[in-house]
Amino acid sequence: MKTNVQVLCESYNNANTYVVSKGKECIIIDPANDVRFVKKMVGENKVQGIFLTHGHYDHFKELENTLKEYDVKCYMHKNALEKLSDIDKSYARAFRCLNPLILDRNKVVFVSEGETIKFDHLEIKILYKPGHTDCSIVLIIGNLMFTGDLLFKQSVGRTDLYSGSVVAINRSLQEIKKMDKKGNYLIYPGHDESTTLRDEIKTNRFLFDV
Repeated sequence: MKTNVQVLCESYNNANTYVVSKGKECIIIDPANDVRFVKKMVGENKVQGIFLTHGHYDHFKELENTLKEYDVKCYMHKNALEKLSDIDKSYARAFRCLNPLILDRNKVVFVSEGETIKFDHLEIKILYKPGHTDCSIVLIIGNLMFTGDLLFKQSVGRTDLYSGSVVAINRSLQEIKKMDKKGNYLIYPGHDESTTLRDEIKTNRFLFDV
C-alpha cells in the first residue's frame, strides 16, 4: 500500500503543511496553512493526528482551526508546549500575532526519541533532533523523512533563535547524515522543496564538515 504525500504552501515565506496518507487514513504535519485548503487535501481520508515538527508560530499558526475541524490529538516534543503559549518564544509576535495559543492539554501527546506512533496503516517514528530549537523532531515514515527546520535543500535551520544551538544542530545533522546507510531517504523540509538525503550529503555544504 503506497504512502502519499501532499504539500501545501500558500506563500513564499510560509511553511509547508503536509498531508501524509495511506489507505484511507492520514496525518497532518505542521498546520501552517489555511485549514480550508488542507481539508481539500484530506478529502475523504480519516485524519488520525496532527504532528508539529517544532514550536515556531509559522509552523503551527493554523493549529487551533485545524483542531476545531478534526477531533484528534496533537503530537509534539514536550519542549514545544511552552512556545505555543508564548508569543515571544514562538516568534508569533514577529508575524503580528499578539494572542498566545491556548491549547487544551487533553489534546496534546508528547513524543520522544525512538518512539513509534502507530495507526491502522501509518507508522511514524520519532527522532529528537534539537539545534534549530530544543523541541525539534524529525518524522520517519518508511523512506520518507520530514525534517522541519533542521535540514533543507542546500541549507539547514538557523540557530540564533530562542533555544537554538550550533553544537546541538551539528550533532543532529551528523546523526541524520549517518542514516544514509539505511537507504536514500526522501526529505520533506519545513520550507522550500523536497530533496533526498544522498543529494544533500553530496551538495549541501553544511553537511560537509559534520
